[in-house]
Amino acid sequence: MIHLDQAATSHPKPPTVLAAIRDWYERLGVSGDRGDSSLCREVRQKVAATRARLGELVGLPAQRVAFTSGATESLNLALRAVLRGGDKVLTTAFEHGSAVRPLRALQRERGLRVEVLPPAGGGLDAGAAAAALAALRPRLFVFTHASNVTGALFDAAALCDLARRHGALTLLDASQTAGLFDIAVGADLVAASAHKGLHGPPGLGFLAAREGLDLPPQKQGGTGSAAALDEHPPTWPAAFEAGTPDTPAILGLGAALQWLDAEGRGHLCATALERRAELIELLRRRPGVRLLEPPGPRTPVLSFVHEGLDPAEIGAMLDAAGVHVRTGFHCAPWIHRHLGTETAGTVRMSPGPFVSAADVRTAAAAVAG
Repeated sequence: MIHLDQAATSHPKPPTVLAAIRDWYERLGVSGDRGDSSLCREVRQKVAATRARLGELVGLPAQRVAFTSGATESLNLALRAVLRGGDKVLTTAFEHGSAVRPLRALQRERGLRVEVLPPAGGGLDAGAAAAALAALRPRLFVFTHASNVTGALFDAAALCDLARRHGALTLLDASQTAGLFDIAVGADLVAASAHKGLHGPPGLGFLAAREGLDLPPQKQGGTGSAAALDEHPPTWPAAFEAGTPDTPAILGLGAALQWLDAEGRGHLCATALERRAELIELLRRRPGVRLLEPPGPRTPVLSFVHEGLDPAEIGAMLDAAGVHVRTGFHCAPWIHRHLGTETAGTVRMSPGPFVSAADVRTAAAAVAG
């Protein structure tokens, strides 16, 4: 099966990732903070190394990086920790449901005022963002680094700077860019998943917060701390890591980060972008296909619609040809109203570094004319 759904989950995983996970199940089998045996010490070292590398990626100290079950949990925890009753929030029409749905829930629960920046020419306009920040004076600006529907890549550093000038905190959803682009952009909080561009296993993500930003724990439970406490520790990262960690996934992510460093993030991203460009050229020749191409910088994500076929029908054709893609709304409810695709969504192709030019030709040929 040709995998063109990297924006959902990277596949295949590097062999070293599988080996690291297998090593935990077959040899290690312990949590680093649940004991002091030689195995626990080895696991602690591996977990610490993974945490430190993530800290480097986001430009924050390792102790300010907490492991979570994924970007969804990270965003939920961050929003609930930061926002208080009556707060104002600025966000964008490009957001994933992992931000949209908790924002709507908190809007009902806490009386938030939520304003949504519409797209401007397929992207985010800095002038419109500055005007909205100045008028609203929000406590928090929540935005994705890139659209998971169109692939539009936003100037996150500039947006963080704008928010800072207007006294707003920033929460960056880097799920679509971690492992592909620089995510050390000056955000106060960064959330991302492990299983996309980072090439780690699913069911794991992280939340990073700058120093000095005090956030109350949102879950309480065991942390393996030495002290016999009956209250959850407020210090990072334990404050946001209640419960037994998914240690094999963390070790798999550690191996993935080493693999990314060895292969070169820039090289891997450039390869995927090259495959995307090839898809564009081939799909432009297919009758009835309308590509949804944003201007400016972009990720290796390409969405399209067909004038005569539903996205689900295209997906079935591709599946029959041995090509896995994503069809529908891609968990991004707001952006489709602006794209005119709110009825059935789009067909999304998102190649990774293991996709070949021949794979791309096979996929394009399977799209009916």
